[in-house]
Amino acid sequence: MHDINVRNSYAGTEASTGPETLPEMLAGSPRQDRELLLLDSDCIADLRGRVAHLAELSNRLTLADLGGLGAALQRGLANRRMRAAVVAASPEQAATRFADLLMMLDRGTRAQIDVTGGVFLGEGAAQPRIGFLFPGQGSGKPDGDSALAQRFEVVRELQRAVTLPAADDHTATVVAQPRIALGSAAGLRVMSLLGIEASEAAGHSLGELVALHWAGAMTESELFALATARGRVMADASEGGGAMAGVSAGPDLVEPLLSGEPVVIACYNGPAQTVISGPAEAVERVRTAAAGLGLRTARVAVSHAFHSPLVEPAAVGLDEYLSGRRFQPLARRVVSTLTGEPLPAGTDLRQLLVRQLREPVRFSQALSRMAESADLFIEVGPGRVLTGLAAKTAPQTPVIPLSTDGSSLAGAVNALAAAFALGMPVRHDRLFADRFAAAGA
Repeated sequence: MHDINVRNSYAGTEASTGPETLPEMLAGSPRQDRELLLLDSDCIADLRGRVAHLAELSNRLTLADLGGLGAALQRGLANRRMRAAVVAASPEQAATRFADLLMMLDRGTRAQIDVTGGVFLGEGAAQPRIGFLFPGQGSGKPDGDSALAQRFEVVRELQRAVTLPAADDHTATVVAQPRIALGSAAGLRVMSLLGIEASEAAGHSLGELVALHWAGAMTESELFALATARGRVMADASEGGGAMAGVSAGPDLVEPLLSGEPVVIACYNGPAQTVISGPAEAVERVRTAAAGLGLRTARVAVSHAFHSPLVEPAAVGLDEYLSGRRFQPLARRVVSTLTGEPLPAGTDLRQLLVRQLREPVRFSQALSRMAESADLFIEVGPGRVLTGLAAKTAPQTPVIPLSTDGSSLAGAVNALAAAFALGMPVRHDRLFADRFAAAGA
């Protein structure tokens, strides 16, 4: 273990009277594949000096030391105005990224959210506006233990409390919908634990159920019951023989291809993707016509023609399921992907959810509306489908996928780093409290 003056070198407080060692890893503490290194300061000169020192120091640390360094830096934070963060998987990567941060400071950069480069910088002058995005069916992978579940007890607790429907095919609608809702709810628990709060949210089709839960319309248990029922009626009550396909173009190019065909636009996903839905043979004819224009197409791995007239029986079935069920008033702002606009107070949520099944998803409209004021998007759920769509629709706003079913903690750690740099009063101590003992303890 390297002998370093933690308080003087990192925390920016008064120099200590003697050397302190990095915090020790607790026995049996959870492992992380990414470490978070946080700094705050009252002036650029101080911040620059500490970043330069850390760029040189990091190369001399072991992997265990890197986590200890993160814990030491976190304990030295004092809510100062200028904030910086580095996310790294190794000491060597930390050194490179601190060097990148140093170059940013020397160029005069004062605000940067570089998710790919793992470097975050901001002045935290005002409460940031974060938008949560909740994915729909087709997101993520169906099985395997996630890094979030391994790292956070709140996720394991949720998984123990929820029983998913049994099925041989884990991508089947009846299983996929509650599974994806579970992943998003797990992500919400982690965001709450870390103090990352959103000012608004939107959900892609199924994801709108999670957005309504986030906004207070229903409890976790009610969310899972509704997602399960929705998956069941969509699988059992819809007419067979339907299909969906994505086309690599905006709706202006896709709509003329639908002329004379019983095919509709199911999802307005952005300038480079439109999803169509209808009878399988008709969808294939449209795909052939699109290919003739040089457009790429791909079948969507679903069993029915969702968001089309073919799912009218499912809409009726969901309406019957919702009969007599009450929703609580929305306490937070939801930008609906059914309308592309914020939901007004007093919205009839039952009718909203029924219309959802047969009408198109206006994700690009909803996202564009949110991007008018958002500083950051976080995709809260399995996979990263919405991250890719957001990057094309609103490239000016950074987006971070939590990938709640993934094998890495990168999403959660990046989200915490970005929210911290933007000035949100996050609970960064929660990432270190169960891993390291205090120096000298």
